[in-house]
Amino acid sequence: MRKLTENTIIYLIKKLKDKVESKKKIMKLMFLIEHYDPEEGKLTKTKSIGNTFEIYYYGVFSKEVMECFDKLVKENVVEEFPIKLKKEVEPKLEDALKRKIDKIIEEFGNKSGIELEIETLNMLGIKPYEKEKYFGLKVEEIISKMAYVNYHPSKMNG
Repeated sequence: MRKLTENTIIYLIKKLKDKVESKKKIMKLMFLIEHYDPEEGKLTKTKSIGNTFEIYYYGVFSKEVMECFDKLVKENVVEEFPIKLKKEVEPKLEDALKRKIDKIIEEFGNKSGIELEIETLNMLGIKPYEKEKYFGLKVEEIISKMAYVNYHPSKMNG
């Protein structure tokens, strides 16, 4: 799972290029890759990679994802400020996962880290000011408590 997580982070940075912005943005996109079904437009309890996310200070957070990101920085694969690849690396990912990531980047890649923090919390039915109530709660528990999450960004703006 760690190698898959690292390859996913590398793929994300490669695809986003100068739109990476922050670790917060990487973390929220990794959450979406893990739990968002772009075909259905909703969150799913089923994980794509296997990382565990919980509600933390800045919304959804995964210790495993952060450890993998830090390892890539330590190994001089990723530069932390600004976030970019330090060397040309070809991430090894299955085509189905690449397609999912590409769809998520298409839908969410232009949003900032803070916009993604708010949006991912909203998807979970949590208002940003309420996140302390959910602090430390695993995302799968929140998703399974919801009958289903139907999420359509176009309907939220109207």
